[in-house]
Amino acid sequence: MNSKIRNFLIFSLLAILFLSLTCCGGGGTSGEKEPNNSIDQANEITLGKPFSIKITPLKDIDWFKVDLTEQGYLKVQASQVPEGLELEVGYALFQEWEGSKVKWLKNWRRLPDALFIPEAGTYYFAIIDNYNDRESKEPIQIKVDFIPEFDAGEPNNTPENATSVEFGTTVKPAIFPTGDHDWYKVKVEKQGYIMVKSKDVIGDITPEIYYAIYDEWANPKIQNIRNWHKLPDACAVTEPGEYYIYLHDDYDDRSSETAFSFLVEFLDEMDINEPNNDFKMAKSVSRGDTLKLAIFPQGDNDYYKVKINKGNKLKLMAKDYAGITPEIRLYTLNENNKLDVASAWKKLPAEVDVTPGTEYYLLIHDDYGDKGSQQVFEFRIE
Repeated sequence: MNSKIRNFLIFSLLAILFLSLTCCGGGGTSGEKEPNNSIDQANEITLGKPFSIKITPLKDIDWFKVDLTEQGYLKVQASQVPEGLELEVGYALFQEWEGSKVKWLKNWRRLPDALFIPEAGTYYFAIIDNYNDRESKEPIQIKVDFIPEFDAGEPNNTPENATSVEFGTTVKPAIFPTGDHDWYKVKVEKQGYIMVKSKDVIGDITPEIYYAIYDEWANPKIQNIRNWHKLPDACAVTEPGEYYIYLHDDYDDRSSETAFSFLVEFLDEMDINEPNNDFKMAKSVSRGDTLKLAIFPQGDNDYYKVKINKGNKLKLMAKDYAGITPEIRLYTLNENNKLDVASAWKKLPAEVDVTPGTEYYLLIHDDYGDKGSQQVFEFRIE
C-alpha cells in the first residue's frame, strides 16, 4: 500500500471518529446513563446543555442532579416529546443517612417547570410519564437552565419570611415559578385602610391577595382578616399593628419571569361611623338623622340600630354617592342573639314597614357587594 492511499485511509477513519464523537456526546447532545431509576443513581447534568432521555420501560423514572452556587431558579424543559407522553418533573434533596433518601421539595409538575433555589447546594430532579402508563424508546430532549434571582423580596414564601414594606413604596415582585407565594408586611399606626395596587403585569398571571394578622404563638398562627381579592384592593384596619399581605396567582397555575410593580399605600379613615361591619358594633340612629358614610372597600357592610316609637313606615334616602348602588335591609335580634330578616332588600330610596317600639338593625351596602367607593355620601332616615 503506497503512502498516499495509507494517508487517505487514516484521514477518513479520523473523520468518521470525529463525527461519531460529535453526534454521540463529544460536543453535542448527550444522553442519560442507565441505571438512574433512584436518587442515588442520579446522572449529573450540565446547565444549558441539552441531553436525551427515554421513558422505557413502563413506570420508568429518571433521576438527575446538578450543583448550584446561588439563590435563583432551576428550570427544566422538554422538546421532541413523543405523542402520548406527558412528562412531569419532581425536585428533591438527597438524604444519604435518613430512612428515606428522598426529601421532596416540589412534587410532580408538568414540564416546563421551575423550582425556587434558596441557597447553594446539590439539587435533584426526576422525570416520569404523568400516569406511568406509557413508554417510548424515542429520545426526548431535556434542557436544564439556572435563572439567577430577580425578585429582591425573595425568599418570602412564608409569613415568617415576609418582606417589610413602607407605605408609598413600590416593590417589584415576580410570581415565579408556578405556585409561588409572596408575603409582605406593613406597620399601621392608626385606623384606616391598607390599599394595594399593581401595574405592568405581563403574561397570563392574575395577581390576587388576602390580608392577615400573624402571631407565632397563636393557634392558628395566621388570622385571615380579608379574603382573596384581585387588585386593586383595600382592607379596613381598626387598630395599630403589623399586618400581612399574601400575594399569589389566583389559581396557582400560572407564572411569569417578568417582575411587575406592587404598591402599598395607607388611606385615612373617611367614615366616622366605622368600625360597624358587624351588627354588634352598630351605631344607634333615629328618625330625622342624616349620616355621612362610605361603602368602602369592596364588600363593606355598615350596620346601624334604629328604634321608631311612632308610625309604621321608615323612609331611607341617599344622595351624592358614586360608583356604588346603595341597598338596605332590616333585621331584628332574636333570643339566640342572632339576626332575623325583617324586610326585603331595597335599593335607595326605599320605604319599609316597621313596628313601633321594635329595635331594628339596618344594613346598608352595595347591592352586589362587588363595588366600593371612597366618596362619602349622605344617608337620611325619615
